[in-house]
Amino acid sequence: MVDSVFGNLDKEATKEAFKEYLREWKKYKLKAMQNFPGVKSPSMDGQPNDGTPHDPDQKFVNHAEAEYQWRERVNCCNNLMTVGEDEEILGDILLHRFIKGWSAIRTMNYINEQYNTYMDDRQYRRLQDQALWEGALMCPDDSVRVMK
Repeated sequence: MVDSVFGNLDKEATKEAFKEYLREWKKYKLKAMQNFPGVKSPSMDGQPNDGTPHDPDQKFVNHAEAEYQWRERVNCCNNLMTVGEDEEILGDILLHRFIKGWSAIRTMNYINEQYNTYMDDRQYRRLQDQALWEGALMCPDDSVRVMK
């Protein structure tokens, strides 16, 4: 698909790349929880030491990066919800399907109940594809947009 802003994008590959991007949130969330830097008592040189032989600043950097990455993925869904009324459903689909890891049926039932609407499987799949495409276009990570 040729777009004046994004260029010649491969729509299917872009949607798949964005789907994987969203699914990685849990990996970064766990890494952020694991890498919380700790500071123990000062060593003989007066510098804080947490007992590891490597650069203590790197632990702070790794923690901050992991924290940023998982929050950025959740923000992609939340930001899509704020675009407009139609996109609110799209953001909810991405959040529940790919961030929370719900099944397609459970997500579809949630959307039907939450928005007091009825959508069948075909409508849900169409909206999920639209959500993946629009989410990929607004994602701050350029690597999810795959060029032809």
